[in-house]
Amino acid sequence: MTMTTHLVRALLLAGFAMLIVYLFHTGDIALYIAPKMEILVKLSAIGLYAAAIYQIYAALQARINKRKAADCDCGHPHKSSGFKNFLVYSLFLLPLVLGFLVPTGTLGSALAAKKGVSFSGNEAVSRTGTEQQLPEQAAASASPADADSLDALFPYDEYTVDHAALAKRLYAQDIVDVPEKQFIETLTALDLYRDAFIGKEVRISGFIYREDDMGDNRFAVSRFAMNCCSADALPYGLMSEWPKASDYAEDEWVTVVGTIGLSNYLDNEILTLELSRIERIEAPETPYVYPDFDFGF
Repeated sequence: MTMTTHLVRALLLAGFAMLIVYLFHTGDIALYIAPKMEILVKLSAIGLYAAAIYQIYAALQARINKRKAADCDCGHPHKSSGFKNFLVYSLFLLPLVLGFLVPTGTLGSALAAKKGVSFSGNEAVSRTGTEQQLPEQAAASASPADADSLDALFPYDEYTVDHAALAKRLYAQDIVDVPEKQFIETLTALDLYRDAFIGKEVRISGFIYREDDMGDNRFAVSRFAMNCCSADALPYGLMSEWPKASDYAEDEWVTVVGTIGLSNYLDNEILTLELSRIERIEAPETPYVYPDFDFGF
């Protein structure tokens, strides 16, 4: 292997390490990976620098020894194709250049249309075992201080015990806030115990996503939830009704407050907010939400 080949590899490895450092410096790394992955990515940058240093050492050795490293033991020298090497290294150079030069964008409606928005939170959590509700008059009279009524209003099994506890806390709020820290968990709790939350006010922030089937007076207020990296991100949100919904563009960020109810969409009964207030907001620095890995502990 020639000295030039080693140097090209060293430059590529150092370039990717520098790209990682650059993304951390600008804060754009949050648009690619979840916070729990940051330490691993930082360690990978150190590994890339170490590999680049080794390639520089190998290049110096090749120059000192004035010979090529053997690629095989077949007894005769090999001459690598310059054009082939150019093609191979271009595959690595292209994403590196794009990483430095192309502005970082966030996931939005275009990807949501391909993946589909979840209107029920974590779909892996089943509503089975949570559907036994109090009679209407008991539900109306239940209060945070009435433990027995709340236990009956929010039944649970071994898989939903933590969501039931969260639902009880949400039920005590005058306006149910869907926070960033427990965005998915809150939407899941609202859907699991939808009968208890009918008529409650909910506040949620996110980007606007709409489909033709939603009509002129509906859109989804959504957030992308990231588990490890942007490749596994999925959109979650709440359907919202507003008479002037068409005045708001896709991917515009809003905070909405509305009364929670039910409606049908694509043959599914989903939670829907009948909005009383809507406010345009700036997109947050970190537009994604993440699973709360401490939930239930």
